[in-house]
Amino acid sequence: MENDPMHEFFSTEYFDERTMASVIDAIHSAHADKGIGGGGDVFDARRIAITIEYIRRHGLSTGFCVEIGSLKYLSSKVIWSCFDAVNLVGTRHDLRRSPMPFPDNFVDNIICTEVIEHISDICYEQATTLSGVFFFLNEAKRVLKQGGRMLITTPNAASLWALQAALLGQSPMMYEWHFREFTVHEMKQIVESIGGLRLVVHNTEFVWHLWNFSHITEFLKQASFSTSDRGDDQFIVIEKDDSIEAIPHSLNLPRKEPPAPSIKRRWSLSSQMLMAKARHRLWPKSTIQRMKSY
Repeated sequence: MENDPMHEFFSTEYFDERTMASVIDAIHSAHADKGIGGGGDVFDARRIAITIEYIRRHGLSTGFCVEIGSLKYLSSKVIWSCFDAVNLVGTRHDLRRSPMPFPDNFVDNIICTEVIEHISDICYEQATTLSGVFFFLNEAKRVLKQGGRMLITTPNAASLWALQAALLGQSPMMYEWHFREFTVHEMKQIVESIGGLRLVVHNTEFVWHLWNFSHITEFLKQASFSTSDRGDDQFIVIEKDDSIEAIPHSLNLPRKEPPAPSIKRRWSLSSQMLMAKARHRLWPKSTIQRMKSY
């Protein structure tokens, strides 16, 4: 693999061959709901193996841990089979609008793998405001202890795979049923806009598509575009730190404006004003009755 032109992109300190072998064995022996996309069980093995290493190296399996989603899914069962005696619970509530069922400053670590991209708006109208995502992240910050950590993994909307898909005239979405996929720059802004959260690590990893993208990377280099942060999945470790101030994001999201009065409402207000004047001026009752009919 070292002679592979993509070796420098695919290599990562978070990949361990022994962990990968354990993951493949666990996948084949696990009795669990899949909870993963197409491509077969082993298609997701590298992502699971790298996720395990992030959890290990950043101390995300200690204390009281919460995994966002069901513990019955295949990826969850495989990940936690590599750790001993973890105090872990899953979640089932509506992430967009329901408070997390834990007190303030109660949780040591949160694991949120391949979930953010599924969180829709609380109330979707004409364009996304990411209200569901912002609500969820604020809730995660609320329940985390000071110094508590959270791992988020989510597809990278600006990966080499996404660029190639777009150039081929295909959807650059990892899966079409995702509500929204994000670039590294977008996720950084979203996290920083919450306040009280410190970015510990923010990497992209090649977890699904270990293909020869050299034609894409050569084009990017020749056109003076960056080839960094082009892995197909983002791995973000954040830590609760109340001293961190919020940084307003510059995402081009619609602002919620108060709705303009409807034509009916505007006419109703005008009618009331006219009727008040009519009474004051002692207009004939017949005129007032006609005004009331509108």
